[in-house]
Amino acid sequence: MNRDKEKVSDRYDIWTPFYDAVDNFPLVSSSQKRWKKNAVEHLDLSQGERVLDIGTGTGQILPWIAEYMEEGLIIGSDISQGMIDKSKKKIRRMKNVPDDLTLKVVKDDIESSKFPDDHFDKIIATFTFTTIPNVEKAVSECARILSSEGVMIVLDTGEPEDRHGYLLFYPMMISAKVFGRTHMDRDVEKKLSKRFRTRKIEKNMLGMVYTLKCTL
Repeated sequence: MNRDKEKVSDRYDIWTPFYDAVDNFPLVSSSQKRWKKNAVEHLDLSQGERVLDIGTGTGQILPWIAEYMEEGLIIGSDISQGMIDKSKKKIRRMKNVPDDLTLKVVKDDIESSKFPDDHFDKIIATFTFTTIPNVEKAVSECARILSSEGVMIVLDTGEPEDRHGYLLFYPMMISAKVFGRTHMDRDVEKKLSKRFRTRKIEKNMLGMVYTLKCTL
């Protein structure tokens, strides 16, 4: 693991005990949950599919994905062992998981993924591509492990479409870099478009938060 990835992993290992509390902070939690739940809906899930949640963190959206499926495979992946351990505990507490639905969390570096070619029908990444150190490698790997007819949904952040939004954007961007090594100014859509056909299907917060549908 190179130093940049170690820094990201170490940062999120440190944040693990507090991550859910911050994520559920009243001022931001309702909006973030709505955006993430909408992203899961945009997956348009079918029974028996293989689904990957990249950068699953504490596994917040895994139960939401499971609500749509009676059979199939759902995998949450992350580079942080602390996050993986916490998400595994969350899965163990889940009730009424169907017998034909496999739900698990694994450690995986999406810049050099261990998953085989054409393995997943659906991939989702929520606020992940602005944190990954080498986005080009991650995009290439996503294209490799997604089936030719598959869909990837990306929920992430970027510069505002309205210039007035920069009053909010710059403080958020600095905070995100300091606390999460997240680069809100990164043009994720441009990088994804080199390997995927991308379509923006949802915009929030003056365009600073957006959802992309990506196909091969």
